[in-house]
Amino acid sequence: MSGITDRPAPGGARVNGVELRELHSIEELEEVFRLFDDIWHPDPGSAPITVELMRALSHAGNYVAGAYEGGRLVGASVGFLAAPAGRVLHSHVTGAAVGRGIGFALKLHQRAWALERGLERITWTYDPLVRRNAHFNLVKLGARPEEYLPSFYGVMADAINTGDESDRMLAVWRLTEPRVLAAARGEPHRPQIPPDA
Repeated sequence: MSGITDRPAPGGARVNGVELRELHSIEELEEVFRLFDDIWHPDPGSAPITVELMRALSHAGNYVAGAYEGGRLVGASVGFLAAPAGRVLHSHVTGAAVGRGIGFALKLHQRAWALERGLERITWTYDPLVRRNAHFNLVKLGARPEEYLPSFYGVMADAINTGDESDRMLAVWRLTEPRVLAAARGEPHRPQIPPDA
């Protein structure tokens, strides 16, 4: 499987040599928890998500998936169905090894999963001041920034966010929009800048 397709996500897809699959067992979810802990180094009690909540979300039919390279977990993503019902998946947290295409592979899997369930779009929030995140979301994936959310998470206590405001941008990824399909084919979205700007 290469690129984003409109075919349903198989139980275990491969993208760029990375195996992607849904996760259900406590052992798998504990691996995700440890991965996220290694990425964010949160203060005790401030983890982005708990094992128990991932277990509940997975059991209730929400999106909990991992990316494996050589049998080792190198990325994971957790999302839940959102309003309006039957149309949207909200991607709550995604973490992956940086610079190796694993985050993109997870998004490919997430998109296929959502399309298989008849969903139209995926939303998530990101820090608009982190350039690589904005580039990934808006250029590489073709998502649109749709709402600025001041102090969205309140005070955060982890190695990445401590001391910063938790202002976020809501990204909306319309799964069958032409710009998303083009980005999926490896043609990143290049916003048109007016010549007199």
